[in-house]
Amino acid sequence: MAIVVMILLSVHALAGVFWVGSTLALTHSYFEITPKLFRAQMVAAALAIAAGLALWGVVIRGAQGPMANTLAVGALFAVIAAGVQGGMHRRNPVRGQRIAAVLLSATVVCMVISPYVR
Repeated sequence: MAIVVMILLSVHALAGVFWVGSTLALTHSYFEITPKLFRAQMVAAALAIAAGLALWGVVIRGAQGPMANTLAVGALFAVIAAGVQGGMHRRNPVRGQRIAAVLLSATVVCMVISPYVR
């Protein structure tokens, strides 16, 4: 079981770091690469969310309380961020990246503080 958790954590962290990092990098201006990077961002988002859900099922397993609630709020922010990026990709990709950057930053904060929330 420990190896499964280590693999899921690795996939979740690596995909999440790429997704958040590329989103934050693209918030300041429209680069030619923005449309080309979109597919990679959405793959990373899907991997991060899927691995996060799997971790939830393996590690949290129905636990309730402040930590689980904080992680759930962070997960919700991530799902909304993916929807914003996907929905705004054609109309206004920079605005979509900026909104997603705020949501993903909140996601990271929720993950980091979750063990300490009482």
